[in-house]
Amino acid sequence: MLPRKNRLHPKQFKQVFNQGTKFRGEYGMLIVNKGEEAESKIAFVVSKKIGNAVQRHRMTRILRNISRERIKSIKGLDLIYVAYKYCSEYEELQKDFNKQFDNTLPATKES
Repeated sequence: MLPRKNRLHPKQFKQVFNQGTKFRGEYGMLIVNKGEEAESKIAFVVSKKIGNAVQRHRMTRILRNISRERIKSIKGLDLIYVAYKYCSEYEELQKDFNKQFDNTLPATKES
């Protein structure tokens, strides 16, 4: 579980989804928006299209673990990761997530 300070509140979710910049990857899409607080926050969307409950929960756990490492390196961003393809391999998903995450940093500095 992510610390409470790094979880995106449901009230902020719609704002980030509508106003954020989207970065697509092989397994999902990362939506990024400037946050109002100093701490970065993240939320995950893993729909029933991915697979059964076991697969969805596994993917969410992997994403949480990956994001826990990366979210410390940035400040003041709100992120949503929308998964649209199942991946059970930690290294593959980490590579895809980090690629999207690295693409977000220059885009957020410009705005």
